[in-house]
Amino acid sequence: MLKAEQITVTFGGVRAVSDVSLAVPAGELLGLVGPNGSGKTTFLNAVCGIVPARGSLTVADRPVRLGRPNAACRAGIARVFQAPQTYGELSCLDNVLLSTSDRRLLGLTGAWPARPAMWKRERARWAFAMSALETVGLESCALEPASLLSYGQQRLLELARALAGSPSILLLDEPSAGLNDAETAALAALLGAVRAAGNTLVVVDHKIDFLDALCDRLVVLELGRVIASGPPDQVWRDDRVISAYLGVASDAEH
Repeated sequence: MLKAEQITVTFGGVRAVSDVSLAVPAGELLGLVGPNGSGKTTFLNAVCGIVPARGSLTVADRPVRLGRPNAACRAGIARVFQAPQTYGELSCLDNVLLSTSDRRLLGLTGAWPARPAMWKRERARWAFAMSALETVGLESCALEPASLLSYGQQRLLELARALAGSPSILLLDEPSAGLNDAETAALAALLGAVRAAGNTLVVVDHKIDFLDALCDRLVVLELGRVIASGPPDQVWRDDRVISAYLGVASDAEH
């Protein structure tokens, strides 16, 4: 389980995220939604340690230090960003191998005494990277430079790289952005399969139909605070959510 309590992120005098608490049970697919500027991406940045934050974070009841990307990674948290963070000059396979680095048998140790063990480990690492590419349907592009991929394929390559790190919790920021309807449907099927394989997913996206079909539960942020949480059909009927998205005041406000 991922459990975040009173996560707060401040930039100067502005609170981008304010006392956000949520728990994501193992195996859940959670959607994090809200208007632009509501703090969704900043919250993901806090959870994966790339921005300073206050509060507490635990994974499987073990504390994870905030503001430490390595700590988040060791806890099994992986992140897929809004824009693909791929290396165009490297092959797709090499891009994925970057997330499976293992230096334990390198240097003088691996050069001679442990060479058989080093090669065995390297073969396993390459096989695992290829498996990640196969999961997202890019195995035929393994040796091609990432720069030759379409935008949608680059999004899949970044997902493969995240999966190759064997995370238990996957944070995805706008994974369907820039994808057409067919690509979005294929992505939804892929993420469903990733969840079925035992992963916990937190997905930020603006495509409501995509999230409604995919997610077990939605959490809605507005101005850095949680204003609603529950099944998609329940959340979208909440007056606070309607007001946040449409600017329509609820009956209670009249």
